[in-house]
Amino acid sequence: MKKIFALFAWLLLGGSLWAQSTPDSTFVQGVVANEKEEVLIGASVYWKDTRIGTVSDADGRFRLPGRDKAALLVVQYVGYTPIEVEVLPEEKKLWIELSGAAVLKEAVVSGHGFGNAVSTLTPHNIESINSKELRKAPCCNLSESFTTNGAIDVAYPNALTGVREIQMLGLRGIYSQFTLESRPTMSGIATPLAFEFYPGTWLEGIQLAKGASSVRNGFNGMTGQINAELVKPHRDKPFFLNLFTSSEGRGEMNLHFNKKGEKLSHGLLLHGNLTENRWDMNSDNFYDGQQKRQANALYRMFYESEKMCAQFNLQAISDFRQGGQIAALPGSSELFRTEQRNERIEAWGKLGIEGIKGKPYNQMGNILSASWHRSNAQFGRNTYAATQTSLYWQTLLQSIIGTTDHQVVLAPSIQYDDIQEQVNESDLSRREFVPGTMLEYTYSRPNLRMEMPDLVLVLGARADWNSRLGWFLTPRMSAKYNFSKSALVRVSAGRGYRSPNLVAENLSLLASNRNLSFAQDLGAEEAWNYGVNYTHNFKVFKRNASISMDAYRTDFVRQIIVDVEEDYSQVLFYNLNGKSYSNSLLLMLQYNLFKGLDLKVAYKRNEVRSTYIDGEQRLVPLVAAHRGLFTADYIFPGKKWEINSSVQVVGPQRLPDNSQLPHEYTHDFPAKSPTYPLWNAQVTRNFKKFELYLGGENINGFNQHHAIIAANEPWSPYFNGSQIWAPMMRQVVYLGFRYPAAAK
Repeated sequence: MKKIFALFAWLLLGGSLWAQSTPDSTFVQGVVANEKEEVLIGASVYWKDTRIGTVSDADGRFRLPGRDKAALLVVQYVGYTPIEVEVLPEEKKLWIELSGAAVLKEAVVSGHGFGNAVSTLTPHNIESINSKELRKAPCCNLSESFTTNGAIDVAYPNALTGVREIQMLGLRGIYSQFTLESRPTMSGIATPLAFEFYPGTWLEGIQLAKGASSVRNGFNGMTGQINAELVKPHRDKPFFLNLFTSSEGRGEMNLHFNKKGEKLSHGLLLHGNLTENRWDMNSDNFYDGQQKRQANALYRMFYESEKMCAQFNLQAISDFRQGGQIAALPGSSELFRTEQRNERIEAWGKLGIEGIKGKPYNQMGNILSASWHRSNAQFGRNTYAATQTSLYWQTLLQSIIGTTDHQVVLAPSIQYDDIQEQVNESDLSRREFVPGTMLEYTYSRPNLRMEMPDLVLVLGARADWNSRLGWFLTPRMSAKYNFSKSALVRVSAGRGYRSPNLVAENLSLLASNRNLSFAQDLGAEEAWNYGVNYTHNFKVFKRNASISMDAYRTDFVRQIIVDVEEDYSQVLFYNLNGKSYSNSLLLMLQYNLFKGLDLKVAYKRNEVRSTYIDGEQRLVPLVAAHRGLFTADYIFPGKKWEINSSVQVVGPQRLPDNSQLPHEYTHDFPAKSPTYPLWNAQVTRNFKKFELYLGGENINGFNQHHAIIAANEPWSPYFNGSQIWAPMMRQVVYLGFRYPAAAK
């Protein structure tokens, strides 16, 4: 097995390790985690009274040049008390825990951290959601992991498919880039269900980078990036079992098997779910949700030594879902049914080495991935069939200019997608070959009084050539300035592009009898994003508090408008001719009222407008102008009981114009949706070896009673199930079991 893994690593490096690491004696390396052994991303680690420091990476790891005598290592992370740990010259591998910090000598400093936090250390506006936050809700998959988060909005685009869609900075999730452990994935035809392919127990944490962030991962990400970190075999439990069931007929099981070695670790993650939902709460003769079944498996192999670290991953998915009309109408034997089947195989690997040519800050990383995805769907009389083969490669080279105050990263990459796609009789097949490269420079100005950089500036640019759409030139800038260790302001600006996958990204529109009409010369989309963030961590009555304020604007230069209002018999796709923009404001406050009780309040204001084919600039439909969030989380003394509660308030949304339709079909569909609340709560009982959790979603029972236009005439031109602005289901009760229990 080790020989196979070594061969894979050799291939990732293009056939030869052209540089050697410096001896381990020159470095101190380690991992920063919290008291539950959850790694902390973006923690500041530096030698006291020096300019030598770094930030923990996506695995919580850090690496610094060693000292020839005993020295103090300072570790800081937002929401935790900074600590200083004495490190002797012979100590080379460290494990640092905050909120109880232990490094060999068992130095302990207590602290408190919120489940999600905005770091005061990184130049990019990154909000981190750790596994502590994810456990506050069922989080059966990634798409359900944002119910306690103020930055991401969840939308329900279709009554017949039931797929959840996210919105970021007021715009659809397709304008945000999704990465898995900093690797782009799940693009193209996989887009509609991408977030449902990552079970909640697999998630170690989520990072939301808002606005124009780094150019390292490509030209995508107009409104930001969503990065998911999965559990690692060398940090996960040797065995883990999660069972889940709910009143909507849903059952899930997750199994983790891990074997940790001195250098080589293996992990196998298994997931299965089944939903037998027969509910029709609004009596419209259509199921309120889909029948689902999914089998999902991921094998992980990690290798770490003094000279390099590497990993290999293999994932296989089979997903099937079915829904639609329950019984045929009198005089008809044909049912309007929906059916989707997705199958996917993906393999990816990473390899990194540090200390190239004897220089401790010369680093190289490599990413290689290959995937195959097949999707087949039937929506009434509409058929969809697509197959996608994708390849991705990136080599990242990082070094310094003179001192560690000036860092530079160069990363060439290649993306290849072969998509064979057919919608009814139309062939939309295409191939895209995209070679590109990026260059990013980071300047950090040390502040000896703060013992950290107070000014960080990141300038990045990339050039990509798309074989179908031409050149993409992507400049981006981010900067942050610390007024103190706990207060800072960030600014960002940059351009983003995207190659649209019009049918896959709007698959729910096939659940109607409309024709799809595509204008000529539909090309890439392009937008500029500008933003500012202020973050301040402070204390009120000696209790931790945090406030974060965001203001972002996205201006489209080129955009493809998806118009469902101009002609009720068609969905029009055409190029923007005029202005299209999004303004998004967010205010979030967190406070530890007393020991064990955390409170969070968030408010968001969105204004999203586009110019349509008639020349009129209007609010984009199905985007809430106002959103509010309140959460309260309490851990009882002794930590045996935990209560988590959240209330979302969703403001009014403009609904698509139905004035062309006969009044008898639309009298139950207003021009604007009402404001409504959604209340979720969960109680967890921690036993010595396992956990039980009982919860409810939409406890107040609000749902959209009328969801499908012309539900009694499924084959008429007026039939439409895509005007969904609220949940279809009323109260849902769930029960879950975890073994073993989380660390106390």
